[in-house]
Amino acid sequence: MILDNGGGLQAVLTRLNRARLGLPADEGPVALAAAAEVVEEIFIASEKLTIYGTLAPGEINHHHVAGLGGAWRDAAVRGTLGGIDRGEHQGLHGMRLDPTAPPLPVKLLQSAGLPTAWARLDAFEGEEMQRLLVPLESAEGLLGVANIYTLRREMTSALG
Repeated sequence: MILDNGGGLQAVLTRLNRARLGLPADEGPVALAAAAEVVEEIFIASEKLTIYGTLAPGEINHHHVAGLGGAWRDAAVRGTLGGIDRGEHQGLHGMRLDPTAPPLPVKLLQSAGLPTAWARLDAFEGEEMQRLLVPLESAEGLLGVANIYTLRREMTSALG
């Protein structure tokens, strides 16, 4: 199975995230597309958004996702939040994924409306942020895989 080859789920997500960041790949586009297809088939990540900031319920930018419907639940991701010191997101926090970091609490939105909203949400998040895939955790263990907006420059450095 593709998720057991080369280090498991985290290794597959790292390869897919490198591609999303435009970094050189160790495998061809057909293999990457096959990996993305398997991840989508198993986890339906296209319908999941992990939120740690202003898109969360009760926050200033929640209106960007409020009309999508769906269900909210608590989850956790491994990473660190850092302050953004310049650009359109200055003063806010951005995520740097790190599988060795302690779990951070986040909100998970699961909505069938997300696939048609990605282009709009990507444009809203802007050039400084990059939508990547992240494993989600709960008290019971692996909860699934979802999209999360991360600091592009931090993740390019970490995965490059």
